[in-house]
Amino acid sequence: MRWAPFLIFAYLFTLGQTSLGRMLMLDRLTIGPVGPDILVLLAVFVAMYVRTAVDGMMAGWVLGMLIDLTTGGGATATTRVGPMAIYFALTAWLVFQVREALYRERALPQMLLAGVFCLITHTLWVGTQMFLAPRDIVWGQFGRLLLQVLLSSVYTGLLMPLVHFFLMPCRNWLLTNPPTRSRRTRR
Repeated sequence: MRWAPFLIFAYLFTLGQTSLGRMLMLDRLTIGPVGPDILVLLAVFVAMYVRTAVDGMMAGWVLGMLIDLTTGGGATATTRVGPMAIYFALTAWLVFQVREALYRERALPQMLLAGVFCLITHTLWVGTQMFLAPRDIVWGQFGRLLLQVLLSSVYTGLLMPLVHFFLMPCRNWLLTNPPTRSRRTRR
């Protein structure tokens, strides 16, 4: 894993999440706003092509920490830093484990991985928020929040093939090449 280019991409995707992600948000729904999680797209791409699971987990942790740092509720709200970083790291490990069973260059597996990644991390985050801040979220809102998570996961999954297409030319610059087998010549 090449960490300097990855951190540049993470920064650019964070900017995309805080600006473009808000423009892509669907606000007019009755259940509340639904939008894509752009950092999930980078996390899934990295987990699909990284050399080791540890690199994928560390990249997931960095991206999750960026989400934790950018989703603060303002000056009066309580901000919990850490849960999304842990969930991103663990889910990146899960993607790393199942990637060999899928055709990574096909759109459907990419969409499924991104959608499931988003669904797992955000469902765990909503559940954590329920237990860490019981006054902020009441149980009546829990079902509505889970429906928002499901729709956001579908939205994120639909964007994955497009982001994958644009990140593929940068793959060698972003990630280290996989180890190659050397041919031994017999004497």
